[in-house]
Amino acid sequence: MRTIIVGDIHGCGAEFEDLLDVAGYDSNEDRLLLTGDILSKGPDPIRVWERIGQTRTEMVLGNHDDRLLTHLRGIADGQPRKLKNQDHVRLLKLVTPVIEGLLPWLGGIPLFISDPKFLLVHAGINPSKGLEGTSRDEFLAIRTWPPTGGIEGPRWHDSLSPDSRLIIFGHDAPGGLVEKRRPDGSPYAIGLDTGCVYGNQLSAYILEEDRFVQVESRSAGT
Repeated sequence: MRTIIVGDIHGCGAEFEDLLDVAGYDSNEDRLLLTGDILSKGPDPIRVWERIGQTRTEMVLGNHDDRLLTHLRGIADGQPRKLKNQDHVRLLKLVTPVIEGLLPWLGGIPLFISDPKFLLVHAGINPSKGLEGTSRDEFLAIRTWPPTGGIEGPRWHDSLSPDSRLIIFGHDAPGGLVEKRRPDGSPYAIGLDTGCVYGNQLSAYILEEDRFVQVESRSAGT
């Protein structure tokens, strides 16, 4: 069994299917994991959702997934939130028809997946306090360390010890593909958000083969 970890999909359904084809994904043999942020921004969130339904997908919660979950719970409770962002309005309109399946699924998604061989998170961990000391907000949105309040600055994984267990993450499209290795060549930090929704690539990492798989975006970006 191979372990295939896919970076932030952001509603890029066609590219998600392309990537699984290029990776040779076999739902009966391979383990498929996602770094989160699967539906927002992109052209075809329902296509992503349907493809997930055809697989045995595991995922960690992303910041955009968390926001969507809040809105879906409001709809389910009869108290929908007023939205100003048109991307959010569009996404909710598209996914509301599948809320019966999507809401409980998203509600059960963890902040991290801990495996003996790797740790999967959406954004990262607190490099000073480690996994146990990482806050919910840090799991969902950490980028810089020390925090700068923006997207510019040293990344949290720049402060990560090479002796740590392999951490695989997404979230940081501005940072692009991240590949940090120990002197023996083994990886200790892998970042997979390469901005497919912005017209770049959708990326995956196959753990047992220690290799990346990428497909190009089919759009010019958003």
